[in-house]
Amino acid sequence: MAAIDVQALSQWLAPLDVLPLECDGMTRVISALLLRECIEHRACHGALRLPHVGDIGLHCWIQFPDGVVCDYRARMWLGKDAPHGLFHPEPGVVYEAHGELGQPIPPLIFRVLAGCEIADYPSLDGR
Repeated sequence: MAAIDVQALSQWLAPLDVLPLECDGMTRVISALLLRECIEHRACHGALRLPHVGDIGLHCWIQFPDGVVCDYRARMWLGKDAPHGLFHPEPGVVYEAHGELGQPIPPLIFRVLAGCEIADYPSLDGR
């Protein structure tokens, strides 16, 4: 598996950051788009521990095979010092997966969460 293009994915996903979603909804929306683009990933649920910042006992995020994490909602609970976007976690930052979110969301749920049809969200290659 080749490493993902963090910059390209970050730019592609950036418009989603304004959605009024918590970590589970955001993770499901992003996962649906990644599945549409055939990008390998895991939609994880578990715990997040940040040294000197705090812990989230129940959290959701995207994990890529190369170790990159996609988390747009840790700051909602842990403030500005929490990681945000796509990144390799810093030493000491622990994303502890307890499992995966399961089945992808259906198109109707995507529309409710994202405010648009999944087919209307631009593709990663801009088409």
